[in-house]
Amino acid sequence: MKNIFKFIVVLTASLCGYAHAQNNLTLNYQVTKELNHFAYIKIKVTDKYLRTDYILPNKTFTEMTVKDDGQYILDHQKNIAYRLDYAVNKENSDKALTGMLQHAPGFTKEQIYEMSLDPKNDPNNYIAYQKEGGNLFVGYLDGDKVQTVKTSAFPNQLLSSTEYTWLLKRAKEDTYFGKAFVGFLDVPLIDFMRKFKYDTDQLPTEITLHNEGKAVFLKAVSNDDIDQDDLEIDSKFIIKDITHESIQFLNNLKNIAEETGVIE
Repeated sequence: MKNIFKFIVVLTASLCGYAHAQNNLTLNYQVTKELNHFAYIKIKVTDKYLRTDYILPNKTFTEMTVKDDGQYILDHQKNIAYRLDYAVNKENSDKALTGMLQHAPGFTKEQIYEMSLDPKNDPNNYIAYQKEGGNLFVGYLDGDKVQTVKTSAFPNQLLSSTEYTWLLKRAKEDTYFGKAFVGFLDVPLIDFMRKFKYDTDQLPTEITLHNEGKAVFLKAVSNDDIDQDDLEIDSKFIIKDITHESIQFLNNLKNIAEETGVIE
């Protein structure tokens, strides 16, 4: 796919159960680019849904996970919802994890999956954060300064520590459902928070992305009930399943890598 609407697909396994409590959080962000307003981002999270809307002046895109169903990318301009089926992705990722066990004796599937979540185990993309002051972290990638993150300790006026713990739990669960996201930011905010947690328990409230010339500001958080209509896909959308296309795309990449000697 092109530019902002590229898909990045990671096939992963569902390895945990889910709580039955009804929780709701809505996080509102503003994005600036070169100091000018660029977009709004709204993240709505419940026990079943995790939906992120990217609202630009002339277009809107949505990425959304529905538990035990799959992941969706919504193109609001074309009224198309691209779907990745959870059951198919789970079957394939289970096979992949089983294959990994053969090369990692003494480890369980759960342990391998936990290791895959730790950003330190992805050296090509690992951002190392250094604390510079009470609420300031600077992120480095291969020695280059790529992020500056301002944080807020708990308690604060935005979120309770209990709510943040639940939000991070949902962020982790979101990785179990196959991963598809709009290429608006290098990393979706929900996944950024999950990874940032490995360095600090504080809440990120302002993120400067130096390579992109963008800054992301957390403006408000609400724990009010979320209307079901604000979570589900509107009936005007045509749902297009791209699960097998995505798998074939990954297989083609693997074949090319093998032919060029990148992998054996």
